[in-house]
Amino acid sequence: MPALPPSKFEHFGINVVDIERMEQFYCSMFGFVASDRGVRFNGTRIVFLTKSPTDHHQFVLIDGRPPEMGYNNINQISFGFQSLDDLRAVYLRMAGLGHGEIVQIDHGNAWSLYAKDPEDNPLELFVDSPWHTPQPCRGDLDITQPTDIILAQTEALCRSRPGFATRADWSREMARSFAAAAD
Repeated sequence: MPALPPSKFEHFGINVVDIERMEQFYCSMFGFVASDRGVRFNGTRIVFLTKSPTDHHQFVLIDGRPPEMGYNNINQISFGFQSLDDLRAVYLRMAGLGHGEIVQIDHGNAWSLYAKDPEDNPLELFVDSPWHTPQPCRGDLDITQPTDIILAQTEALCRSRPGFATRADWSREMARSFAAAAD
């Protein structure tokens, strides 16, 4: 069977109960900007959000989710950040707003904060580490510690597990895997 042409992940959308509240949260917390809004063919409202001047939308909010819906099929909405300082700033902002429980986990290959948005959709806020360790991996994280301490703890965690690699070595191996799969 021939391989499909290359693609890249572009955007996702979720159904929400309170579209104004959710737009305000994602714009104020993560810096999204509304690029468009309107009413769909079925009468539901839609808001297109982006963090890029060249992408019309990266995240779409669509109203119509029933408030009494007992099951949320969203596993998580993840946002990557550039540094531990950035992740720490997000943590302090969320904690300062009284956002609720924020679970901190050192995955070895990333540092993650887990929280919920205003409609209880799970969020993961993360930064990739310079190391790789096979997943799943769950170590302790205190994002309020100095960066050098977090780095040392994570490196020790990764080196203590079978399959340790630097992120660069792991990325090279993944590139070889992609190339082999394309052949």
